[in-house]
Amino acid sequence: MTAPPPPGAHAIPLPASDDTSPSDDLDDMHQDAIPGFGTDMDADEPARAGHAVRIVLTVLAVVAAVALVGVIAAGAVTASARHGAEQAQAVLRETNTIATRFVKAHKASDLADAKAWSRLDARISDNARILDEPAARLSIRDAGSLKNRAGKANKDTNTLVSAARRALAIKQEADARESLAKAVGEATKLRDGAKRDDDTGTAIDDLTTILERAAEPGKDVTVKELEDLASRVEQARKTLEQAIATQAEHAKAKRAAEEKAARERQERERQAEQQTVPDPTPPQQQQQWIPQYQSGQSGQSGQSGQSGGTGSQPGNGWSVPAPSDGNGLPGNDPGL
Repeated sequence: MTAPPPPGAHAIPLPASDDTSPSDDLDDMHQDAIPGFGTDMDADEPARAGHAVRIVLTVLAVVAAVALVGVIAAGAVTASARHGAEQAQAVLRETNTIATRFVKAHKASDLADAKAWSRLDARISDNARILDEPAARLSIRDAGSLKNRAGKANKDTNTLVSAARRALAIKQEADARESLAKAVGEATKLRDGAKRDDDTGTAIDDLTTILERAAEPGKDVTVKELEDLASRVEQARKTLEQAIATQAEHAKAKRAAEEKAARERQERERQAEQQTVPDPTPPQQQQQWIPQYQSGQSGQSGQSGQSGGTGSQPGNGWSVPAPSDGNGLPGNDPGL
């Protein structure tokens, strides 16, 4: 409802109704105010719609491209992290192989420090677990962690291998010095007990020369030099042993020759004595008459018969030979 006009005001005639609404008039007014509106705008409507679609598609393409770039970038970062872990594993694998070969070539007793052996052995076991991790399937975070752990393990392994090598060198030097001292002691004892002559003189002099060098090898000599000295002492000792053996053989042969000469001399002396002493003449044997006596017959007396130097009485009894008359023939026994 509108207020009535004030007194005295003239009424403004309204246009005749043409079935239009005020809104239509307003639309017409706006359309009139926009240049070119209402002429060809209706015909360009599909073009505007296509343009808008293209804009939307372009925006979507840009968003998709950005997203794809992000995905690619994330994949590249992941791949880079995994590659770094694999490289760290490769370096650790090479170092661990060196450590494993060292352990196989030596044992705890070869090292001066037994702890160096146990630490290295434990490190090799830990390295095996790190090397077994699948770097190609890890996330960026896990791959980075593996890379760091592999790098630290590689550094620790190198440190432990170096410590083990030093412990090995110390033990080898101590063993070499001990072997040299033992060789020097045995060679010195042999030389001092050897008898010098044409067989042993040169060997004794050569051994003495090397013993003077090996008695004080010094602190700066290497293990190889110590081993060479011990080898030279041992060789010189063996040479002297051979010379002593030759000396013994010569002495044995000399004794055998002297004994043979003594036996031959004694045999010659015995034969000479046999040739100068005559053989004794054996005494002549004299035949004795043995009387024979016979009994058991009465009215008969024994008679002596002379037959072959003996008297006999026939019959049963006994007889004695006739005594000799001094000329080898038996005589009559006056008692018979």
